Amino acid sequence: MSKRKNPLWKVFLYDLAGITCLILVPFLGPLPGPGGIPLLLAGFGLLAVNHDWADDAIIFVKKHGDNLIKIFFPDNFWIKWAWDIGLAGVFVFGLWVDTLGDSFWYTILGLLFNAGATTLFMFNRGRLDWINDQLRKFGNK
Repeated sequence: MSKRKNPLWKVFLYDLAGITCLILVPFLGPLPGPGGIPLLLAGFGLLAVNHDWADDAIIFVKKHGDNLIKIFFPDNFWIKWAWDIGLAGVFVFGLWVDTLGDSFWYTILGLLFNAGATTLFMFNRGRLDWINDQLRKFGNK
């Protein structure tokens, strides 16, 4: 289970820092910029110091990272529509959360739901690839 024989307090601190990074990923992922990707890498990197399973997860993602979009968004008519309908529901839920009150936290939570739903919506059906192709065509004119 353990890769190295570190003192227990070091193992605890590495694990605490790694788990904290992983917990923050869904909250910072939809924000503009790199978002949660550096935190995800940092979290698994910190956990990989003492745990073989985290090291194996890093190796798996490096090996199969290109196929993740195909795994989550397969080329199936019904699955594509299910993603679209589900993400539209998440987006509407985010708008509803945003209208719950005047609290700053309701606004932030609603924006996180909306940004996450919009991001995933762009990956479905190859929309992001289509936009990228259109921008490349526009840039070459």
